[in-house]
Amino acid sequence: MSLTRQDFPSADAFERALGEAASKGHLVLTATARLARRVLHRYRLDRIEEREQGWKTPAVSSLNRWVMNTFNLLWNPSRPLSRLTSLRLWNEAVQKANLPEGLRPGPLLCMKLQEAFDLLTRHLQEVAGSPRGQTLPDWRREVSKHYLDLLEANRLIGWTDLLNKVREAVAEERVKLSQRIIVAGFDELYPAEETFIHTLSERGEVVLCQPAGSPGNHPKVRVFATPEQECQSVCAEVIGEWNRGEKRLGILFLDRDYSTLLKRCLDELADREARTADSLRYNLTVGTSLSEHPLFQTAIIPLRFLNEPEPNSLLSSFLCSPYVRKQREGWDLGIRRSLWIAMESRDGRAMLHEGLKRLKGEGYPVESLRPFTFERRRPIRTCLEDLERLWQVFGFPVCRSETDTLAKEHLFSILDGLAKEAGEVEVGRGDVMAWLAAACQGIEVLEKTPETAGIQVLNLVESRGLAFNHLWVVGVHGRVLPQPRRDLPFLDPDERRRVHGGTSEGLWEDAQRSLSYLLAAAPQVDFSRALSKSEDAPYLPCPLIPDEEQHGKLTRSIDLWREPPQEWLRARWLRDGWRGLQGEAREGRTRTEDRVNANVPRQLDVTDLEDLLSCPFKFFASRLLALEPLEETPVGIDPKERGVVIHGILREFVIGLSTAVPDWPEDSGEALAYLTKTADRVLSEKPDDPFWRVERLRLLGDDRSEGLLTAWLEKERERAREGWRFETAEERFEGLPLADTGVSVRGRVDRVDSHPEGRALWDYKAGQVPPAKEVLEFMVRPQLPAYLLSLKKGLLRCRHDQGKRLETGYITLRKASEVDVKPLKDSRKEIDWEDFFARWEKRIQERLAGSLLGHFAADPIPRPTPRDEGACKYCSYIDLCGLEARPPDQEDQASEESPE
Repeated sequence: MSLTRQDFPSADAFERALGEAASKGHLVLTATARLARRVLHRYRLDRIEEREQGWKTPAVSSLNRWVMNTFNLLWNPSRPLSRLTSLRLWNEAVQKANLPEGLRPGPLLCMKLQEAFDLLTRHLQEVAGSPRGQTLPDWRREVSKHYLDLLEANRLIGWTDLLNKVREAVAEERVKLSQRIIVAGFDELYPAEETFIHTLSERGEVVLCQPAGSPGNHPKVRVFATPEQECQSVCAEVIGEWNRGEKRLGILFLDRDYSTLLKRCLDELADREARTADSLRYNLTVGTSLSEHPLFQTAIIPLRFLNEPEPNSLLSSFLCSPYVRKQREGWDLGIRRSLWIAMESRDGRAMLHEGLKRLKGEGYPVESLRPFTFERRRPIRTCLEDLERLWQVFGFPVCRSETDTLAKEHLFSILDGLAKEAGEVEVGRGDVMAWLAAACQGIEVLEKTPETAGIQVLNLVESRGLAFNHLWVVGVHGRVLPQPRRDLPFLDPDERRRVHGGTSEGLWEDAQRSLSYLLAAAPQVDFSRALSKSEDAPYLPCPLIPDEEQHGKLTRSIDLWREPPQEWLRARWLRDGWRGLQGEAREGRTRTEDRVNANVPRQLDVTDLEDLLSCPFKFFASRLLALEPLEETPVGIDPKERGVVIHGILREFVIGLSTAVPDWPEDSGEALAYLTKTADRVLSEKPDDPFWRVERLRLLGDDRSEGLLTAWLEKERERAREGWRFETAEERFEGLPLADTGVSVRGRVDRVDSHPEGRALWDYKAGQVPPAKEVLEFMVRPQLPAYLLSLKKGLLRCRHDQGKRLETGYITLRKASEVDVKPLKDSRKEIDWEDFFARWEKRIQERLAGSLLGHFAADPIPRPTPRDEGACKYCSYIDLCGLEARPPDQEDQASEESPE
């Protein structure tokens, strides 16, 4: 009986050797289940090639699965410990020991304790010894004693003890083994596993197999500017190989953040909307964490009600979610209207109760939400039953995709397990969320694709032992190879030195072994990394592999718009956009327009609608393609930030004025003092630099000059003496339908004023005020019409009384000398709003008709002329749309007519 080691020069030779061992009846135990499945698949293909009609499945399994199956056959009285059960027992053990200051009890703490327990037991170290004078490790030892007692009392067994039980059975010859055992693909065995393998070698011949390449070919790392550039380039190369007939291709990511980028690039290149039998297929080993999936996030919304200052927003999100079945016509609109009315209450709980009361009065089935409106400690099982009862009432979840269905299956499986294993644990509402988050740990929602797909996208662990024709390794920077040292707060320094990942030296050796395995994985292995994640997050180079220079430059780049690789033209959005840019001509040439496979969102912000009305191409470039103009370095304060600050000051002042200055407007300077106090409070959040000190002077003035806000205050005082009162500030609305387009609008009214004779809705303008013509004639400024319509349709908390005065307009806040309250007026006649809205909705239908079908032509309104740039004046996309503000012939004519 013996124990030997065998290294293979390539993963392909390694896989073939495992297949041959399986065909000879040897037991093959692999490091990962994926490698076991690859060996079985290869074995099957070999049998088919040899024209065999049938065969017995060989003894190939991952080591962990084989150990668990063998343990189950031993009929041991102890039950294997599940993750949820371990969390419950740690929770009990923690309650038996005094908690050190700074630690918070709960499942997250229990998970950290379990991690330390697993590491120590797999390294055959003592977990519950005597104190050694260090607070956290000593506390862990005390808690571990209670935990071990609970395991024994409940007849539960952890993984290391389970491994030892199987090892004892092997030593006592109670387990039947083949004479030759192949242990394959392990990076490094833990001491507990080494002891187990040594026992196997006493019963038969054990061979430890591993592919190991040599760094003799001097690999280098290609450097790209950003991770996006890197993934775009690598995916183009992979698709190029796939197009040439190569099918065993691999992309390995060392940095988990890359998995999302790779999935996005491959999805775009695969063109999933037009998938055919020969379409591109790829397999990704990493999906969306269950706790981050929208279905799960929606499911737990009721548990968050009592922790939110405005819970009605959450309630609206849940009831109007696409995962909830709408039980009658106008479901969403009615709910939002009722909840926004209930937002008048300043107290969160009162707001929630008022909202539910209104919904119940209107016939909505909200009684099952009542248990989530008060706090009390109850067993987890009871809380979960309340949740499931609530979901049943609202038909949750309505699944609309494969990933939704998978997330639903995971969620209900977790609920069953949590109720079974920890159902009697007493918790509050917030604690239920923590238990659910802990139960979700490590569970991912992953679209099912075959592991035999031509392109495999996987992490380092899953890649062990797998063979490829070409492998790309992305994200090879100094933060992942070598890996950073693990955070192990419950281990003392001596314990850290003995565990895997506890020392820098050990991690350096792991990185060298990993590099050796990667070089053996394929005949060609390409390494790459990004120069930085952002300006503030540069990546260090990998110390094991030098960076590559190309033509004297370190950084590579890829330009999808000017010089797209041929493979990226598979991406429909880029193909259509690029062809459009290439085919568009200046005035006088044939101009083509293709339909773009991009949808207008069903709900738009008012600012988005303005872009869409003023020029569909501007909306397409800025919103759908998310193209951002080059940033200009501002001198002083950015105008947008200045506008936000002014809005913030006025919002706080308007909301608090009635309480702070009850004598308004006939006060003795109290309003000015309150305005100054409000401005100072908002400005205190800004840097104390000369720019903001000057801005304060500009806003509040001094003895020599009037401030912008003090001038505004006097204007408002005049209006207050005429009977006007501030009613509300920054009133939000959503769900405003745009005629019959199927699109709705949401926005925010800067201010609403009330008067015995009516109401007024205002929009603050820290910049230039739009001409009335653009609102009333061109109809490309939708803010004011949308404000009035939202009031008329009951989407605002305040109500409009028919027959009373109703006006809207702008409050100009550019500088102190120009502060004014400007109602919107038509110079020719009185505005007939009913007639206007009929024409406005018809105009919107006409304007959105093309965009809703995917046509986003450059069509600015107002149109540019030789003397006026119109809507193109401040557009950042004029160089992309193909439309010039001034055609050359008209520009020449304009210059000739100009007076000298």
